[in-house]
Amino acid sequence: MSILRLLMPLRRRVAAWCAACVDDGTHPRKSVDGDLHAVLARVSTRCAARARSRGMRFELEVDPALVRHLAGPLDALEHVLCLLLERAVEHGSPRVALQVDVVGDDVAGQLVHFTVVDDHRPGETHCARLRDAATIVAAVGGVVHTERGTDIGDRIIVELAFDLPHTPPSIDVEALRTTLGGEAALREVMAALDRALCSDLADLDVLLARPGVEQLQAWLHRVSGALGMAEASELARVGLALERELQKGRRPHLDRAVRRFAEDAARVLDVLREQVPSIGYSPRS
Repeated sequence: MSILRLLMPLRRRVAAWCAACVDDGTHPRKSVDGDLHAVLARVSTRCAARARSRGMRFELEVDPALVRHLAGPLDALEHVLCLLLERAVEHGSPRVALQVDVVGDDVAGQLVHFTVVDDHRPGETHCARLRDAATIVAAVGGVVHTERGTDIGDRIIVELAFDLPHTPPSIDVEALRTTLGGEAALREVMAALDRALCSDLADLDVLLARPGVEQLQAWLHRVSGALGMAEASELARVGLALERELQKGRRPHLDRAVRRFAEDAARVLDVLREQVPSIGYSPRS
């Protein structure tokens, strides 16, 4: 069967997945590429103005390790932070702070804690805005933690995972031709890539639906090896890094990264196939 026939259903599935942005099968996740620092700046500017009008002090502390451009539920985050900061300002304590900490960092993305600190004495156990914030965060796959105490005041922690920026794959076909030593070798590599990627990319949905990591790691290793043959070195390194990261277990943001990796592998094959007429290669149908 032609690689194009197999890859088209895969691309439709990947496109549908990206549109729905489902992270673990239950939580809708509207993923947006954007400037997280800009979101924090807007939120802090708004909160600082309200705090000053009440004679309060507002502080923003951002972990230097936070990547500027991340993909994730930025609109939901902005809404939630505004809700929680408005709640904190209304308590009237001398200081309100927003602390942003990277608590997880790997090849797929970053896990971030957004902590709203309110120095007032705890006493409020039920709050409509807090419930609304928790519902919104849960809907995008995150969680809200609450810490209260007479010595620490009120701390609301929003925990969300973000995906690293996507860099389109690149491949130098002329360099590949030179490395392989000519057209005959290039045809052999094209045939090998066609067979390997055709089979493996079509199997991805089945592998992701299964529990465990061993089969998915083996899949990443095979596809990365095929990409290495195609001189798509950067993408091959991403695949191997994902393989290593899976040793720590399956996580929703890793599954999303594996899907992006598969989509990029399909793009690499498309680039190679654009050269097919010039080298006289025709996949078996």
